[in-house]
Amino acid sequence: MLLHTAMRARHPFAGLVICALLAGCVTQSDPSVGTGAVGPGAELAPAQVSSSNHPLGPAVPGDGQSHAMFQSLTGINGDAVAGVQIGTPRSYVWFDAAAANPQLVAQAPVRMCTARGALVKSSYITNPEDNTPGVKVLVIECLT
Repeated sequence: MLLHTAMRARHPFAGLVICALLAGCVTQSDPSVGTGAVGPGAELAPAQVSSSNHPLGPAVPGDGQSHAMFQSLTGINGDAVAGVQIGTPRSYVWFDAAAANPQLVAQAPVRMCTARGALVKSSYITNPEDNTPGVKVLVIECLT
């Protein structure tokens, strides 16, 4: 109703000014961020940043293997895997955090160590050394 009244004002810019003033008074509430109140006197919720205490993984390799090969090695959907390096003592899986199925990422260390006839010693997810946007590194260490 107010928008309709603002648009019918005799001065064309008066409607824009009224809309701008009204827009400054309206806030949206996001249930995932506490109360969602933003405005004078309100405190902003802290940003949800997942920082890792683990060392960075190696830079993303230029790996020409097929996605099917990545999927058979890791169990992670192949279209989300950028590269795999199997080594001793650590193996690395570079993957797209947004495209990878989280359950498959969680199961990858067991799958990769079992394929080598070993148990998982440790695994964690960190960022690559070259900070490639969207890419995470799954670092896996198997017992030998």
